[in-house]
Amino acid sequence: MQIRGTLIAIGGNEDKGTQNQPLHVHDTVHSFMNSGILYRIIYELNNPDAVLEIVTTASSIPKAVAHQYSRAFKKLGHENIRLMHITSPAEADRPETLARIRACGGILFSGGDQLKLTSVFNNTAFARLLHERYVREHFVIAGTSAGAMAMSDLMIYPRGPAHVLNPEVDLLPGLALVHEAIIDTHFLVRGRFRRLAFSVAGNPTHIGIGLEEDTGIIIRKGNKLEAIGSGLVTLIDGRSLKETNHTVAQIKHDIFIENLLVHVLSHGNNFTLRNKKFT
Repeated sequence: MQIRGTLIAIGGNEDKGTQNQPLHVHDTVHSFMNSGILYRIIYELNNPDAVLEIVTTASSIPKAVAHQYSRAFKKLGHENIRLMHITSPAEADRPETLARIRACGGILFSGGDQLKLTSVFNNTAFARLLHERYVREHFVIAGTSAGAMAMSDLMIYPRGPAHVLNPEVDLLPGLALVHEAIIDTHFLVRGRFRRLAFSVAGNPTHIGIGLEEDTGIIIRKGNKLEAIGSGLVTLIDGRSLKETNHTVAQIKHDIFIENLLVHVLSHGNNFTLRNKKFT
């Protein structure tokens, strides 16, 4: 079955059209109004009347986050914004919540804690409806930071303190909107190459996708990936992997990985996930 929907995974701290926003890439040539990442969400919706639902479940400051996105999208000329802060599976499966998901043109999961997203939505009618619409309809699902990390079938979740030299991560079930992929965000500024490489070493059939801030990917037909935004997308590819010390006993020691492939994409580059080829 060919997937008709579109996924947009964002590395966090995307340009929201505010002059005082500390963007990771300061000399970007991308314009918030006609080529920025939030503009691309509106472009992919392709319907000025479509409702875009902003889901702030992952956030600890949902009102502030909702206000930022509402203001940004309205600045782009898209007025039809609605806000959801869902805190439990029971709330996710309320008839009125499901009715809103059936009626909207797209959904954006904000950043925060990705485990909140999977704890609330996995194995719910909400998640099943999301998958159904994504597969069968022109439906846009976007996520930034934690919202992007939760999209894949395996989701990174740090174990212990989140530190650049700490390779210890758990890989938990994500929302499984994209398969055989592991997505990491804030990739360069927070030094996350190590943990994504370690994750791919233990799951070499999965492609690791590292997203810089104000950078993202659009996935069409569940397979065709396009890099967008002002930074770089790092792909960590385990198909040629040889030796690695990825074992439970050695997890606290320096990692060793032989023949790990790394690809780097910038805005406009394309890659297919199934056969791992540039197009």
